[in-house]
Amino acid sequence: MELWKAALLGLVQGLTEFFPVSSDGHLVALGRWIGARRDGSGASFEAFLHVGTLFACYIAFWRDLLPMAALAANACLPLPRKGGLARAAAAWRRLLRPAPDDTLGNDSRFVFLGTLATVATALPLADWFESLYDVKPVLIGSLVLTGVLLVVARFVLATPERSATWWQPILVGCVQTLAILPGLSRSCTTVVVGLMIGLGMQRVARLSFLLSVPIITAATLREFWKYRPHGAELPPIFVGIAVAFVVGLFAVHSMLRLVPRGRMHWFAPWMFLLAAAVALL
Repeated sequence: MELWKAALLGLVQGLTEFFPVSSDGHLVALGRWIGARRDGSGASFEAFLHVGTLFACYIAFWRDLLPMAALAANACLPLPRKGGLARAAAAWRRLLRPAPDDTLGNDSRFVFLGTLATVATALPLADWFESLYDVKPVLIGSLVLTGVLLVVARFVLATPERSATWWQPILVGCVQTLAILPGLSRSCTTVVVGLMIGLGMQRVARLSFLLSVPIITAATLREFWKYRPHGAELPPIFVGIAVAFVVGLFAVHSMLRLVPRGRMHWFAPWMFLLAAAVALL
């Protein structure tokens, strides 16, 4: 692949990963239009580009991710010194039954249970989902569905925020699995469903991005292990990752401001237009 095509795909990945417009849908469509995609290639290059936006997410949310990682380490890797088991038990209590005012505990439980739900539903279907990346009707239908959800977002913004429960992250985690489909925006689906179930405008985008980190990390490692790029494949991948990282740093902060202002529906016309373009071209 030419470097300029990789840079263009990285630019699109950085812009669309965090905005509610489906990065994979844009990458598949653009890859076809510029001749950078072959039938049967699955989601390999798209997955590599996620490394750039993943590191942008690490940087944007490091203040949240480091305490969560420490809590997970205390729960899963109790130190042998005195009090290690007690700290592990306390960490598990915070993960499974956090106090209502324990922000770290509630956020960690959301990511923990949501990730388990995504893994449980996505792992058996991973190869099937990947096979759909080259099915044009699936891409068109998913783009249209994303547009419909963006319209719905306009009407669920006022849903009252509810107290954190165990079933909210499980439902959002299952919805995140559906967003593996090319054209169905992960951020859009998880944010809209999160608003519907009472996560609240001020928290829902942040929780959606935090929930994406473990799954995207695991999926990216899986793709590198599965395809193991080498030689001439590496420079385009590195260029795409670098561009996606720089652009993603801007996009993630923009999306965090966009949701509380209730402007997600602004992207709906673009999704319908893109679906029409894919259908016609």
